[in-house]
Amino acid sequence: MTERTPRARRAPPWEALVRALMDDAETGILVLDARSRVAEANAAAERILAVPVSKLRRADAAELLRTVVAGDDLVRDALRHARTEREVVLHTPRAGDVPALVRTYRAGRPAWVLVTLHDLTQVRRMQHELRRHERLATLGQLSAGVAHEIRNPLAGIGTSAQVLLKRFEPRDDRARFVQVILDEVARLDRIVTSLLQYARPRTPELRQANLFECVDRVLALAADAIQQAHVRVEVEVAPRLPALYIDPDLVTQVLLNVTLNAVQAMSEGGTLRYEVRRVRRRRPPRGPGRRAEDRTRSRGGDRGWIAYEQVRVIDTGVGIPRGVLAKLFDPFFTTKATGTGLGLSISQTIMQEHGGSIAVDSREGRGTTVLLNFPMEKRHGERRQPDPRPGRPDAPDRR
Repeated sequence: MTERTPRARRAPPWEALVRALMDDAETGILVLDARSRVAEANAAAERILAVPVSKLRRADAAELLRTVVAGDDLVRDALRHARTEREVVLHTPRAGDVPALVRTYRAGRPAWVLVTLHDLTQVRRMQHELRRHERLATLGQLSAGVAHEIRNPLAGIGTSAQVLLKRFEPRDDRARFVQVILDEVARLDRIVTSLLQYARPRTPELRQANLFECVDRVLALAADAIQQAHVRVEVEVAPRLPALYIDPDLVTQVLLNVTLNAVQAMSEGGTLRYEVRRVRRRRPPRGPGRRAEDRTRSRGGDRGWIAYEQVRVIDTGVGIPRGVLAKLFDPFFTTKATGTGLGLSISQTIMQEHGGSIAVDSREGRGTTVLLNFPMEKRHGERRQPDPRPGRPDAPDRR
């Protein structure tokens, strides 16, 4: 009797078609098996996660798809729901922190999960540029008129109210109403100041400074608010971080805005943590804050990457709802009764002017993490401040 040699399995035509579509897609695709391990991955996922496809296969998806929010588990949520969609900041093993739109689709028993990853780095940069041009076109024309037509009358109202307040006894009910006038004048003045700052941002005056010094300054400025909210502060600074070319006043403004937002989110107490460290991210295209003359610190095999110093501001507050998270950087959007809605928009502009970026990730009930990335560059061009030390125009101070 002649033995038959088993025929090799012939893949059906649709498998080749699916593979071709995955390889051609700009969106990263991961297929997770019932044990939450990666069964298939495409080239786009390799680019986003900076892990070769050969190493992605059989990898633990929970290790690959971690966010910067403590306790957040994308894979667990994907197994619980038939479909999920979230904008997150992925903390990847090799690509650093990547803002991404993550969609998951669950199917079968036991469940398999399809995960799609869309890198939002370039999308957010383009959106910011569009908003920036629209802002300058509209508010730039109005800023001078606002300063003259609103600020001058406000000064007169405030001065008159101060004189009137001195004519009443402290217990006089009329003094209380005058104080309301003064409070509202101060609030309007803050709005006008924010509007002018948003319309005509100040050019950073770059000089060598350390980020941890800005953190210390912010903690001193916000000490009363932190103490009243019963918030515990933790600071972790990596050793041997070099000084950067930044505008310390503007960076302090950004950190103070982020800090006060975090403290307000912890009305019943909590922990506010600052982490200053060195990270590595993909080199962005030329954009705001970068000049053709800028030289970046890169080593032989790292030409596609750029080194950043990063400040993480982590709170254990109430978190931000998903619908609100997508609008945080929109001008004039605020959830506060007395807010102007310009704090984070101004902070984003300041970070862009430094050639850096700001990203926010949050989960309701788990807190919020804000990432501030500053390029470790030798800054050149018209904004560069001269180094007074002869022969060392670019050498950073060492801690």
